[in-house]
Amino acid sequence: MTQQSRTQADQLTAVPKTTASFLNIQGDRSSVGSRIVFSILLVMLFSLVLSTCAEPNDPPDDSVGPEIPSIDDSSSISIITWNIENFPQSGLATTSRVELVLDSLDADFYCLQEIKDKDALYGIVDRLDQYSVIISDETSFMHLAIVYRHDSFLPVDTNHVYAYDDYNFAGRPPLWVSFKYEISGEEQVLNLIDVHMKCCNDGILRRQSASRMLHTYLNAQISTGDSNFVVPGDWNDDIHDPDSSGASSFEAFLQDPQNFYFVTDSLSQTRTLKNASYPGYSSLIDNILISRSLFDEFDPSGVRVLRLDEVFGDYGTVLSDHRPVLWSFIPN
Repeated sequence: MTQQSRTQADQLTAVPKTTASFLNIQGDRSSVGSRIVFSILLVMLFSLVLSTCAEPNDPPDDSVGPEIPSIDDSSSISIITWNIENFPQSGLATTSRVELVLDSLDADFYCLQEIKDKDALYGIVDRLDQYSVIISDETSFMHLAIVYRHDSFLPVDTNHVYAYDDYNFAGRPPLWVSFKYEISGEEQVLNLIDVHMKCCNDGILRRQSASRMLHTYLNAQISTGDSNFVVPGDWNDDIHDPDSSGASSFEAFLQDPQNFYFVTDSLSQTRTLKNASYPGYSSLIDNILISRSLFDEFDPSGVRVLRLDEVFGDYGTVLSDHRPVLWSFIPN
């Protein structure tokens, strides 16, 4: 990584054995029979009273939720991109679940998309002592947000890329935040750019244009000394998914492998449901791009799709139609 300047009984009562002494059997059969029926009714009534007066069992604590293992490692930097569909799509059920996920995964960064209610996200982060959040204020709708660990990373600059020309970005100009942090006493800068590309209809044409614009922009920034760019987000297309002309949405970056690389490329090539970030179509449309200065961090790094839908049975109706995608790397 190059250095740069920018700045979570019933208690079953057994029926006692019926004995002659217990029933005090005397007299004829009818008397004995009456006594037996009476005794059985008495026992049943006694049992009913006991079960009614017994302390009720404590209900299960649904607020805790399923256990989600932490992916945090003090030696690495972990970045997650996650489109939280129309957040919060199910109100309190969604916010409590998102809070559980963020706290449990314990990543360094969450680059989020489709934030409809800013206050709901601010409320979550306020309750998570280790995190702060920056939410875009230039998007027309469905905001972008970057949640970060404020004990390790200091935001020093925020920008909205192409805020004045956001048509090809569907009214959602990319959110760029520069973070400072230290490695072995040396100051480093990490540039995160959260994106949400255009979907559907004429989407491929606008994604192609947006990619060319972003490629030009990043090259210009790199030429002035900035580096260590990570571009996570909902790119709304597979990396290797050409249109009828044979062109892909992201040719601008794919044709410049010397300077840019999608760390999610290997996942995209598998074309499996297991590695799909959009399981409804078995597609990996949530990707993470890095610039050349981070290439030396890639080899020992790890990238994977977090299949939270296998943890929560109601994932699609409470959380999202997208799975989070994680890239973690050891900075040097």
